[in-house]
Amino acid sequence: MTTISPDGKGSEFMARRSDHAPDELKRLALDAARAIAAEEGLRGLTVRRVAERIGYAPGTIYNLFANLDDLIVQLNGMTLDALAVELGAAADAAPRERPKRLVEAYFDFVESRPRLWSMLFEHRLPEGAELPDWYRPKLAALISLVAEALGPLMPERTAEARQDATVTMWAGLHGISTLAVSAKLTLVAETEPRRLGHLLVDRMLGG
Repeated sequence: MTTISPDGKGSEFMARRSDHAPDELKRLALDAARAIAAEEGLRGLTVRRVAERIGYAPGTIYNLFANLDDLIVQLNGMTLDALAVELGAAADAAPRERPKRLVEAYFDFVESRPRLWSMLFEHRLPEGAELPDWYRPKLAALISLVAEALGPLMPERTAEARQDATVTMWAGLHGISTLAVSAKLTLVAETEPRRLGHLLVDRMLGG
């Protein structure tokens, strides 16, 4: 059996292993990829390193995923799912509390998973490659979740206007978060990122 060192790297590979069913092995690979990405970001993520961490040969990973891009897209999908859980919990608050709770939940998520969050936007598919059919609906569902949660605070706006406002708020929070996690916000102003996030959302909801 492959020996795994304290840093998670295998000292050698076996040509074949059959310890896990394919679904279980895929989950192990995604968990390993998530751990590597959380520690080092997109640049540290390779098929070989994922294989080493779970004690399998790299070829096994290619039996589970079409390529590294496929693995990353699936990992990003898991990140979106996790964000949906956090935002969904915040959206359960009383209507007037929702803007504050949603902003706090967003920043909590970004600050607790900065490299995984950044990977959502850093990863680019090769030219001509398309995202899988299931990916874009995850993004759309997140926007719809927030638009529906904030709907009671925008009663005079049409559904389209509420959607546009939500996308604008999302884009603004993304910009603030990007500056904050890259330590570039201080180049603009010595301001707490969450304060700017709350200000943005309050202004958008105020019309």
